[in-house]
Amino acid sequence: MVPFARRWHVIHEIDLVRLIAGHRMRSDLCDRLECVADGLPSRPPADIEAALCDMLAGAVARDGRDALARLKALLPGGGGDGFAKGLIGRIRTRHAADAAAADELAAALQAAEQRDALGAEALGYAIRCFVSGCRATIEFELLAIVALAGHRLTTPARVLLTERLLPTASDDLH
Repeated sequence: MVPFARRWHVIHEIDLVRLIAGHRMRSDLCDRLECVADGLPSRPPADIEAALCDMLAGAVARDGRDALARLKALLPGGGGDGFAKGLIGRIRTRHAADAAAADELAAALQAAEQRDALGAEALGYAIRCFVSGCRATIEFELLAIVALAGHRLTTPARVLLTERLLPTASDDLH
């Protein structure tokens, strides 16, 4: 009876709060980086770039590790079949790609000698690549939870996930 209960525990809204908070942190970072890209060819002041580098350096990799741990906790029996293992593996790969892109972007922003040498187009492209990859990872995680949790999601938990997946009015402008 206990293994059955562990595999089929109900997922409440409160169970998703930390994961969603991590997503919001990454989304906020993406918003800040998009503002930098929109302001190019002018670069932001060095202190703003340094703050962005600090956020990129640890936050993305740490949140990726935390998100994987939370997903495994939410879906304790979910790793048993090939579909679930494939989704979790894909999320792990996306987090690794996001962390690598964050490291490259932080290095580009930190390098004082590249501050003027790095073209605005190249920096803008690096920012857009990181942002689009990071946002896609967030969406993929949410979709994976919906797919793997199925009927175990309570109505408020399902609503929370759905609201995070629905496009906003500002998304329609881009």
